Amino acid sequence: MSDSALKIELKLPLPEPLYRRPYQSGITDPMWPEELPDSIDPKERAKFLKEQVAEGRLDAEPGDAATKKKPAELYETEYAGRVARQEFQSIVRIDVQARSRDELVKVLKRISAIVVEETQKKASAKHLRPFDPIPDSYRVTITVGFGASLFVDRTGFDRYGLAARKPKFLKTMPSFDGDSPKFKPEDSASDLVLVVSSDHPYVNIAIVRYFAEFFNKEFGKQHHSKDKDKHYDVLTFRGVEEGFGRKDKREYLRFDDGVENLQIDPDELRRLVYVDPSDNEPRWCVDGSYLVYRKIRENMPRWEDVDDPHDKRQMRELEERQERIIGRHKESSLPLGQKNLTPVFPDPTDDSKSPLNAHIRKVQPRRPTPDLFGLDDLERRFLRRPYPFFNGLDANGQAVNGLQFLAFMKNIQQQFEHVVNMWQMNPDFPVAGTGVDALYAAGILSTIDGGYYFCPPGLKNDADFFGSGMFA
Repeated sequence: MSDSALKIELKLPLPEPLYRRPYQSGITDPMWPEELPDSIDPKERAKFLKEQVAEGRLDAEPGDAATKKKPAELYETEYAGRVARQEFQSIVRIDVQARSRDELVKVLKRISAIVVEETQKKASAKHLRPFDPIPDSYRVTITVGFGASLFVDRTGFDRYGLAARKPKFLKTMPSFDGDSPKFKPEDSASDLVLVVSSDHPYVNIAIVRYFAEFFNKEFGKQHHSKDKDKHYDVLTFRGVEEGFGRKDKREYLRFDDGVENLQIDPDELRRLVYVDPSDNEPRWCVDGSYLVYRKIRENMPRWEDVDDPHDKRQMRELEERQERIIGRHKESSLPLGQKNLTPVFPDPTDDSKSPLNAHIRKVQPRRPTPDLFGLDDLERRFLRRPYPFFNGLDANGQAVNGLQFLAFMKNIQQQFEHVVNMWQMNPDFPVAGTGVDALYAAGILSTIDGGYYFCPPGLKNDADFFGSGMFA
């Protein structure tokens, strides 16, 4: 095989999750470092860049050799400061049946111990074929979240004497315009959520199975009567939702997912994602983060509405319609009519480049002045960690697919709810008669499940457990 036929690959070392920090792992980590790692041989890097230009994946400036392009600039654009999400995700919702406050503490301690054990495991070399590569790590994270019903149930009962310690904005998720009629948030609400992420589906499955099939048995054996007939389940597992990552960053709609997602510097991530002492939350909530979970179904037949997928003219017209719904060019991800990613439609009333109800215009206005509450639009941002899902076919033979939308923030009301209620689903934003987000208006998206949770701070030491501050 000739050298020209060889594919040159540069493999950046994947960032690892960060444990034993003020924050729970799996929220803003693993994250690509801010600067390009210096572990790559310069000659190999030059060959790689030259090949990328030859294949049309990178543009060489006129008169500039590919080898002179600055890798650091490419790294800054695509990697630096972005969350390096794992490949697979499992969302496990759980109800707590502990019969006392003391037993709840034991349950949380045991959950915390399992999280530590599972996330610290090394990838095993057993059962691999001799020439198969041994992974350095499966980058496991298990993020724990508390639902409002853990503090006060739907009848108003203070179950474990924790009502006064409930995070300020934690509540049952309300209904929003665009929700499926079958989705009742109060029925989907759970006491706990575990977000399990890793780079191997079997790892996720093993962790979920361990919790679901062994937790109650082991807990009963350790803390209940020796009489097996008197054991009872302290946790009820409501179900698991699965998601997977895509290498090309795109999801089923085939547009780049997360172009404007938070990345920037770690300080800004901390400021917008984690509770700090000035937020007037219960003291134990500091360094914690709110989690908004929504399972969003995508109606692909409606999105891909075309008579003949082999007709180039029809397909180009379809792409143009889709671009107007999203507000971006499909290939470049640039906002319609713009040569740069920013600023994104600084004048929200200017419809000369794209419809005012285009998706990114409804969820990402970037006005030059503060809003009526005195906040800049950039202060409404939150960190999205979405994963596509596929649940097979429905009774009509239509694919059930979409996005497991997870978002982390320090203030649900000021960030997520403001974006949805005041911008996205407000028919009179930015001007009267604009309409709601085009994706929902056209029936392409509908929310079919979800919930609100609060993720407590990370573990301080080996004796600590998730939510320990609630009992201080």
